[in-house]
Amino acid sequence: MKILKFFLVFLFLTSRLNAIELPKIDTKFYLGIYKSIDKLTAGAKQHNFDIPYYTSTDAEKKNLGFFLGYNFYLDNFLLGLETSFQENIGKDTAVPTFDGSVTYEKLREVKFNFGYNYNDFVFFTYLGTGDAHPVWTAYQNDPTFIREYWTRGFGIDYKLTENYFIGLNFDVTTFDINYLTSNYVEEVQKQSTRLRFGYLF
Repeated sequence: MKILKFFLVFLFLTSRLNAIELPKIDTKFYLGIYKSIDKLTAGAKQHNFDIPYYTSTDAEKKNLGFFLGYNFYLDNFLLGLETSFQENIGKDTAVPTFDGSVTYEKLREVKFNFGYNYNDFVFFTYLGTGDAHPVWTAYQNDPTFIREYWTRGFGIDYKLTENYFIGLNFDVTTFDINYLTSNYVEEVQKQSTRLRFGYLF
């Protein structure tokens, strides 16, 4: 009798599980290249002095970068992790009384992506952290790495084929640079538009 009860309970549970549609799980690695249009504006002043200056990028604004990522899909919902590298970012406009110029380079970022897949489109937003390296030509002994700044943005990817996709995303970042030799602190705002081309494994 106990065996019969166990058998009936087992049939009931398996029928219930079969009736519940489990979410579809999928994972994808991808890599690619992007073309970035970067705009930087900066305002700075010396510590303890009211001698401000303002500047913006006028060179090296169109740059190439590379990205590598991993996406986890639960049905149409996306969770992802992406890292990217970009050699050039931009170069400051020379202003009166400004010694030399500042070049921003060697950008590295790690971002967490959150999105939704709709047919061949993926809509996503992200939050991440990054490093960059500014070099001031007038103060060669005072390069300052920008470490662990926050970046945020949103974008859209379109699947061309089973393995290839294109995308467009918009990125906003703000970070501070402290120049120890010149005693300046500079607040920089970076806005980027990136056209992406990638391969899905």
